[in-house]
Amino acid sequence: MTQKTIEDLLRELAPQVLAALLRRYGAGQFDICEDAVQEAMIAAIRQWPGSGRPDDPRAWLITAAR
Repeated sequence: MTQKTIEDLLRELAPQVLAALLRRYGAGQFDICEDAVQEAMIAAIRQWPGSGRPDDPRAWLITAAR
């Protein structure tokens, strides 16, 4: 089995992270949640190559987005 690239993993996790934020903050905050997910993805792309991928990337992204 090949390891997913960071970009592939982020593409897969983005909708899950957005859904988690919308559950927490409400659908009325969609634009803000979407922006927060994008910022978390940028942070992951910058940090993970140097520090390594976290054990639970989804949780990391949700925490970063919050």
